[in-house]
Amino acid sequence: MRNDNNRSSRRPLIRLFLRNYMAIMGILIGVTAVSLVMMDFIMNHFLDQEPDFNRIEAGQLYDQASGTLKRQLPDRYGGWLELVDEWGNVAAACGKQDDILSYAEDDLYARMDTFRKGDSIHYHVYSVAGPNGEHYKLLWKIPEPLSSILLALSIFAGSALVLLSVALYFYTMRSVRQLKKPLQQIVGGIKEMERFNYATRLEFYAEKELAEIRDAFNGMAERIQSASLYKEKAERNRQNLLLHLSHDLKTPITSILGYSQLLLEQREPGESQNKRYVRYIHDKSSYMSQLVHDLFELAKLDDPHLKLELERINMTKWFQQTIAERYPDIEQQGFELQVDLEETPLYVRMDRMQMNRVVDNLIGNALKYNPSGTTLYAACREEEGRVLLWIGDDGIGLPVQDREVLFDEFVRGTAPLKDGTGLGLAICRKIITRHEGTIELLDEPPYSTLFRIGLPKAPGASA
Repeated sequence: MRNDNNRSSRRPLIRLFLRNYMAIMGILIGVTAVSLVMMDFIMNHFLDQEPDFNRIEAGQLYDQASGTLKRQLPDRYGGWLELVDEWGNVAAACGKQDDILSYAEDDLYARMDTFRKGDSIHYHVYSVAGPNGEHYKLLWKIPEPLSSILLALSIFAGSALVLLSVALYFYTMRSVRQLKKPLQQIVGGIKEMERFNYATRLEFYAEKELAEIRDAFNGMAERIQSASLYKEKAERNRQNLLLHLSHDLKTPITSILGYSQLLLEQREPGESQNKRYVRYIHDKSSYMSQLVHDLFELAKLDDPHLKLELERINMTKWFQQTIAERYPDIEQQGFELQVDLEETPLYVRMDRMQMNRVVDNLIGNALKYNPSGTTLYAACREEEGRVLLWIGDDGIGLPVQDREVLFDEFVRGTAPLKDGTGLGLAICRKIITRHEGTIELLDEPPYSTLFRIGLPKAPGASA
């Protein structure tokens, strides 16, 4: 699995929804602001045009020489003019549309304040002088009609609706794409699993919850794939077992039947010939007995209910005694013995009888398949909290093709070997596995064949 996938476990899905919520709030605020700008632009430039009061001077509204009000601009843009004297009384009006005849000073300022006025009339004030130098305030009062307000609100609402729909559409599409890819991969992975494609794996970067689904799916797919491969291998092994078993039993049974038939039909049996026939029958019967025994042991080790007789044993001392028991056979075969054992006690929990079988098989194979003068190597020491055993030799070795299938059932190798059932090393591996250990064939000169067995050190082991 890619490393970048692991980052997703630090980003929970709630952050995505919180981020979407904040984004939607931002979209609402942005749409409101843009809609207000659009409303103001449309109203001022197309529907409700107002004069530029910064460019309009008092002289365009009031003739100081004659003291009269000019109607041109009010008639064009709407509203009316009022001339208010120093005491707040309306001295003159042009097109007046209300009944206000005087203003208190505070009242006039309140009406001019946009935030304090209580009506929808806009006041624009100019200071002017009368024909005789009187001081007046010229008011241009422009009412805001209800239709304009409704029109502005309609423009604002329409603009906001359109902009909000467009913004939410594109943001929703982006959010959907963010979740759609992982969901599509999950659905696709499930469909691939339904088609028995157990090598399928999900690879995407997503939030924590989706990443947990991805990792759980990949873990499940890996377990199913391993189980499927194990099942296929078990089926092949079963077929090979039946094939080899039928072959290995057929040959000796045929020989036994043939020689026993000769003995029965022989009219003048010779003692030497009879002994040869009986010896041959005995050898084949012994082979068949050993084969049946090995098959029984192999099947027994596959039984999950089998319990090993585990003891806390000093591996150093036990291995030394086992080598010593086999020394007469080693010496008789003309082998040299090289031993490298630690003096420090190394304790493991093991089934003594089963482990005896493993060591006897490895040493027996070395003695059986190598010529006189071969050096047998045995070692025991601790490495990284595990007790390791080495058993090997510098004899003829094994071909490369034999090394790859050495621990499979009924494997005797391509080299010219003596008779054997081909189950010994398979049994050894199962025994070591039941001890939660490992056994492997190493390639370490000067030893042409070197087995290494690793067993867990017993808890609380001490010297």
